[in-house]
Amino acid sequence: MLQADRRPRAVRAFNFFVRSPALAADALLQRARRRAGLRDFGPDFNEEALQVLLRSINEEAKLHPFGRLMVREKLSGQLENRLWANHWWKKYPEILDLEVLPILLITGLQRTGTTRMQRLLSRQPGARPLLSWEALYPAPVGVREENRTRIARTRRNERAVKWLSPTFHAIHPIYHDQPEEDVLLLDQHFMSSTTEAILHTPSYASWLEGRDPAEAYAYEKKLLQLLQWQRPGDYWVLKSPHHLEYLPAFFRLFPASTAIWMHRPVEECVPSFLSMLYHSRRMFSEQVAPEEISEHWLPKLGRMLGNGLRFRRENPGRVLDIGYRELMEDETAVVKRLSGVISASPSLPAG
Repeated sequence: MLQADRRPRAVRAFNFFVRSPALAADALLQRARRRAGLRDFGPDFNEEALQVLLRSINEEAKLHPFGRLMVREKLSGQLENRLWANHWWKKYPEILDLEVLPILLITGLQRTGTTRMQRLLSRQPGARPLLSWEALYPAPVGVREENRTRIARTRRNERAVKWLSPTFHAIHPIYHDQPEEDVLLLDQHFMSSTTEAILHTPSYASWLEGRDPAEAYAYEKKLLQLLQWQRPGDYWVLKSPHHLEYLPAFFRLFPASTAIWMHRPVEECVPSFLSMLYHSRRMFSEQVAPEEISEHWLPKLGRMLGNGLRFRRENPGRVLDIGYRELMEDETAVVKRLSGVISASPSLPAG
């Protein structure tokens, strides 16, 4: 039996007294432009993706008023990120000439130890992790190119999650200064699996499944170049279960990559993941049906596994397998094992 956190009193009062309007693309675009003081979202802005996403949210997600407010802030922030990113690319076009660092990609099904592995490998010499505040706000804000604004915003997000759902934060702790999933970079293009995790948006998920992921990865590449320009390193340590479904597209755009596939028995990781989704959706909606989560995500998890297995079979040597228990029992031995493999990899610098 899933036990939901009791909503904070302020949220319950807000939901009782406020009736917020549906999300509209024009209003979000205008708001982002006003807040950033910029106009140009860039030549690769995919307004269709935003429109499909908004229609799905408005018609299917069953948001409560405070949830709609949070989603509005999230989407508006992503649009502001696009404005600022495009600003820096135009001001310093040489950013897009940078060669993306080699990538050590951690993937696998959710709740298989990917976060622990990411944080462990991010501490190794030369590693360039994607920190939470960078993933949420990849572009410098303001003419001074400072990080303080982005870090402060991410710390507020961190506190808000703890306040809204202590259970979710206990399952998946989020810290502003720790490595985070690069799927949040795909969010900036409105083409990632994040939304279908935190909201009930089946029509958007169906639309996304039929799209070529290459365009979203092309935008992620530009953001990685922007992030390298701000803070270089020897190689990226990136992580997201999202990539397991799209490894061919990822490796086509980032050929200097090596994947680490984390494994855990599905009877352990899948229930844990579905429980996490329930608590994440409860932050946004009063009507969260566990059966809707299962009906959507069980087939998707099957596709992720099938696509990942096919890629590994067709690309021997590109994927390293690590077991969850192996990592939990002796992470030092895992790091030593991986260090030897990484040193021998032509796509990654020797440790």
